[in-house]
Amino acid sequence: MPAMRDNPFPDLDHQRLTFLGQTRDVWVTGEGPAVLVMHEVPGLYPEVVDFGRWVAEAGFTVWMPSVIGTPGKPFSAVYDLSSLARACVSKEFTVWGTGRTSPIVDWLRALGAHAHEVCGGPGIGAVGMCLTGGFALAMASDERMLAPVLSQPSLPFGLTPSHRRALAVSDDE
Repeated sequence: MPAMRDNPFPDLDHQRLTFLGQTRDVWVTGEGPAVLVMHEVPGLYPEVVDFGRWVAEAGFTVWMPSVIGTPGKPFSAVYDLSSLARACVSKEFTVWGTGRTSPIVDWLRALGAHAHEVCGGPGIGAVGMCLTGGFALAMASDERMLAPVLSQPSLPFGLTPSHRRALAVSDDE
């Protein structure tokens, strides 16, 4: 992942964090227990970051990783569809009811462990929006996860009856 030229959210703490051999941009704001805010498709756009700021104002340290798209790019229908297409063919996202956990969830769990270590407290929370709603559910198997929130979850995509029943997590979890 190439380094960003400009920070689209200069009021937030921008970190480039590496877990499991993957480096991602993460924005952090607030003070208190850790909450991961996982953006929806198309990416970490301004309104999602505004939601993160609102959560931080409620007394939490909010960690917002960029998992797809271009951070700071405004929402548009074309941007939404192009990001969704990239997510659907990415090996990091398992979105078709395969009975497996998406590989990105392991990275998010590692981020959650790091956030818990930094912030302390009894555990962490996570808000998954749309495409990432299922990721918050998958993270519930981690002992640190106290409050997984599925906000407008869309996974799994319901193409077949088995896809509509799948939870997008492995049977082991």
